[in-house]
Amino acid sequence: MAGSPSKITPLEEAARAVPDGASLTAGGFAHSHQPLAFSRELIRQGRSRLTLMSVAECWVAEFLAAAGLLEKVYFSNFMFEGYGRCRRFSKAVEAGTLAVEDHSHFGMVSRLMAAGLGLPFMPMRAMAGTDILAVSGFEQAAEKAQRLESPFGDGVVTAVSPLKPDVAVIHAARADRLGNVQLFGTTSVIEEQARAAGLVIVTVEEIVDTAVIRRQPEMTLLPALMVDMVVHVPYGAHPTGVYGYYDHDAPHLAEYYAASQTDAGTTDWLDRWVHGIADHWAYLDALTISRLLRLRVDPALGYLKEARHG
Repeated sequence: MAGSPSKITPLEEAARAVPDGASLTAGGFAHSHQPLAFSRELIRQGRSRLTLMSVAECWVAEFLAAAGLLEKVYFSNFMFEGYGRCRRFSKAVEAGTLAVEDHSHFGMVSRLMAAGLGLPFMPMRAMAGTDILAVSGFEQAAEKAQRLESPFGDGVVTAVSPLKPDVAVIHAARADRLGNVQLFGTTSVIEEQARAAGLVIVTVEEIVDTAVIRRQPEMTLLPALMVDMVVHVPYGAHPTGVYGYYDHDAPHLAEYYAASQTDAGTTDWLDRWVHGIADHWAYLDALTISRLLRLRVDPALGYLKEARHG
């Protein structure tokens, strides 16, 4: 182990591993552990023509759509809990500049699972009899799913084809230099995303010694053999939160949501919080240390005991 090479990579270098036209999947769910420092860096680097293979990482999808990076999206549902629809994503779809292929949550997970297991398809019950199968997006219907008679009886099942993203980008709690990754609280479908992808990049709140990882092996969500790059970015999920570290920044999310009502408001917001900021460390400086500290959770509970944003 002592002679094993470190997988720790600067954020800018890791983002350069996602070329124009790549397909990616991103971890996180709702207002929790979405890899937004990485997303901001992709926007700063001017990536284009990306395909997102997504379960519920709504803020990643929204910010990438707002910046015009997305060309196609395989997804199951995007909405902002407590706010409403993803306005910039929805507008791009309605304008015809962003092509989509709709699924149920389990449908997307099953396609990623098929790829991760190296299988030609995954059988499932969900989505049968719905417009998700009856109405095609940009994908040929027969390439997405087919109805098959079960060889073991019990009727017809839906067989969905595998989806293999070029890159999975995950935000987690901590990792060692070898790439053993731990995450506390809700994990969503990170394992399926990582197994399906060709390249796995993990951004983390902290880098710890391997001895620390070994003290809680049951919390190792992704072992080193599944991880290609580890990026140290404290508050890397902001303005979403990370259980055990900090809560989501409700005023910041609300500020974006108000700005997203108009093209001009969205442009101004991106100029202020992405294009006008040199890197992740400058982003943290712009937020101010006092604001970041107010988001820190109770270390015993893993979350804030009372609402306090502002």
